[in-house]
Amino acid sequence: MTYQLKKIKKIIESIKHTERFQQAFRHTSYLNELKLMRKNNAELDWENDDQPLSSYETLEFLGDSVLNFYASLFIYQQFPNYAEGQMSKLKQLMVQESTLAHLSREIGLGKYLQLGTGERKNQGSDKESILADVFESFTAALYLEKGGKTVQRFLNLTIFTWVVGKENMIWDYKSQLQEYCQARKNRVIYRLKRVLRVGNQQLFVMEVNDVLGTFRESGRGRNKKEAEQQAAAKVIEKLGIGEKEN
Repeated sequence: MTYQLKKIKKIIESIKHTERFQQAFRHTSYLNELKLMRKNNAELDWENDDQPLSSYETLEFLGDSVLNFYASLFIYQQFPNYAEGQMSKLKQLMVQESTLAHLSREIGLGKYLQLGTGERKNQGSDKESILADVFESFTAALYLEKGGKTVQRFLNLTIFTWVVGKENMIWDYKSQLQEYCQARKNRVIYRLKRVLRVGNQQLFVMEVNDVLGTFRESGRGRNKKEAEQQAAAKVIEKLGIGEKEN
């Protein structure tokens, strides 16, 4: 995956000299070490400091919500025909720890981390949990400093670029439905119902039913395979296939 690193770097640099940026990369280990050092040196009255330093944890909390909102908005706008379950799975893929850590590595967020001595020795700057955290905290700092439009531009260059081509890799409802029906000596049938024209986009409508007559659903997609997946997803949701017993 190729990222437009110059554009990303420009966005990062735009808030680099703010206190929120510094906070976004300040780990609790660094903060605790600094607190101890100040206490030992009797430099500042830490407890009565008018503006005590904070770790990235509160920004991480906000960043998690910001990321979830913009990821949800992106999916809603780009994949309006997806069922709710599909949208949820795609969002989970986009904002999960491994994804955010990977992106932090790709765009070099780890180099800004402020870690305590022990955490540095434990290679904290390469830990997935920490790298994912700072992606969230940086996103929050960017939101507070520059607003939603800049955050969207940053996410367009990172998460939304990364997810291209992966949207159909996290589920295969057709195979799941096929296995379900085969186990019950049933057979699945797909057929093209119609082709729609929505603006400049062509949408296929595929219908799925079974020979035993237990279900009939239709789905839409930019191609036949996508429409079949949509139809199968509706059957799976309606029949509760794969749901765990309480």
